[in-house]
Amino acid sequence: MTHTRSISFAFAIVIAASLHAPPASAVALRLNKATDDSVCDLTHDTNYVLGQRTLVPAVASSKDQIDAFFRLAGEFVATKCRNGQMLMLQGSSSLNTDVRSLTAVAEASCAIASITRTETTIAYGDRALPAFDLRCTILKHDELVSKLNELEKTDPMESLKARMAEAVRKAEGSAPTGPNAASKKDCGKVTLATILGGGSCK
Repeated sequence: MTHTRSISFAFAIVIAASLHAPPASAVALRLNKATDDSVCDLTHDTNYVLGQRTLVPAVASSKDQIDAFFRLAGEFVATKCRNGQMLMLQGSSSLNTDVRSLTAVAEASCAIASITRTETTIAYGDRALPAFDLRCTILKHDELVSKLNELEKTDPMESLKARMAEAVRKAEGSAPTGPNAASKKDCGKVTLATILGGGSCK
C-alpha cells in the first residue's frame, strides 16, 4: 500500500468512526465556548480559528486556500456534528477565500435553499470589519462525508499541504537580499496592522 493510499485509508477510518459515534452533543470550534447540542458552532471567524491549527498560507494559490479551508471546516462538521443540528459559520466579507470556502461547506452540509446569510462585523482591536454569518440545518451529513472521502482519494490532504509549503518556500526564496533586506522583509509581512491599513513602510 502506498503512502498516499494509507493516508486516504486512515482518513476514511476516522470518518467511518464518526458515523457510529454517540448522539449529538454540544459542539463548538472554539474551545470552551458556551453552546448546546442543537448547534454545530464554527463561529466566530471560522477560517481564522482553523488557520491557527493548520497553516493555510496567503501565498498559496486561491484554489488551494479555498480547498484547504473547505476540508478543514468540512472535516470538523463530518466528525463532530450530526444531521438536525444548526450549522453556524462566519467569515470576512472582503476575503474571497472565506466567502467561497464557507459557502461550499454550507452547501455540502445543508439544503441550499435553507441557507441564510446575514451581514455582520468581526472586531479586530477597536475596528469592526464587514463579515457574514451563514446558518442552516445539517441534512446532508452522509453526502459531506462522501465528498470529503472522494477529495482525499483524488487529491490527498498531504499533497495539498505540500503544495502550500512549496508556495511558502518560493515566496521566501524571492525575498529581497542585501543591507536593507531585513527592513524590507518586515515591510512585506502581512500583519493585522497592514490589514487594517496601518504600517509605516514607504
